[in-house]
Amino acid sequence: MTKTTRINTEMRYINNRQQFTISELMAAFKISRSTAARDLAVIQELGMPLISSVGPDGGFTVMRNQLLPAVQFNTDELKALFVSFMATTNTQLPFLKNRQTLSEKLLAIASQTQQDDLVELKQLLRFENTNPANADLLELTDIASPLLKTVLNASLVSRHLTLTLVDATTIDSYVQYLYQQTGQWWVVIWDLTAQQTHRLALARLQTVALNPQPLAIKTIQQQIQAAQPAPNLKLRLGLTAIQQFKRQHRPNRGLQYLDPFEQTAQYEDYVDVTDATAVTQAVNWLLYLGPAVTALALPQPLRLEMQQRLQQWQ
Repeated sequence: MTKTTRINTEMRYINNRQQFTISELMAAFKISRSTAARDLAVIQELGMPLISSVGPDGGFTVMRNQLLPAVQFNTDELKALFVSFMATTNTQLPFLKNRQTLSEKLLAIASQTQQDDLVELKQLLRFENTNPANADLLELTDIASPLLKTVLNASLVSRHLTLTLVDATTIDSYVQYLYQQTGQWWVVIWDLTAQQTHRLALARLQTVALNPQPLAIKTIQQQIQAAQPAPNLKLRLGLTAIQQFKRQHRPNRGLQYLDPFEQTAQYEDYVDVTDATAVTQAVNWLLYLGPAVTALALPQPLRLEMQQRLQQWQ
């Protein structure tokens, strides 16, 4: 790391903290005390207002509400951000409409040489779901449901939400997480009344409302953990199936590798066999993994649907 890069990184490190000591700076950047002192002198010369205090609890604090130096991106950082925005096209992501304005702002702070590189990158790179006729095209099917943004913004305020479904059912819920699968967004909630986990397609939601009643989050998390069902799907995966798994799998799921070279692995999960949609999606995913899969435990409804699916090709 060059001195310029180190000092720029140190400035961001300092600006994100209320208070810090030279020892913390030394440990974070693996530098000597004398180097840390010289860097702090340079940082103060650049205009970052620092106040030092002595004593056992001493250190440095940053004067807030002051004009701090603007954050600068190097060429590789700009490319990484720009490519990330390009990759979000056609993926039904929340806040997707902000992607264009963010890209324009990135171009605005880039030098002419950096702008030329970014424009060239845009012509060179093509992602999986990009429209080949127009890389900037955003089709109606690519735009996520407006409720996705609503649920996310509400959950940032409080995970305790009252969800009303399209069939008028109301659920007093604690939101665990949201995820996307097969082009559809799902929300996983803890039903506070029924004391069980539900997985709801976002398309089933009609309204979302904050519930002001406080929750004992630690107790709820313990209840969720205790209610986790035992796995009923156990697989052994070969190399090609592992590669497919890495491309697509359910969130919060991982593999247990069986050899040091990660050529074979074991996977365990629970599939709600009373949910026809969950069964169909599980079968689709199992077929997607390919032939390098051995079923160690497979629920009968999954086995029957898989057999029916394969008979269609006979």
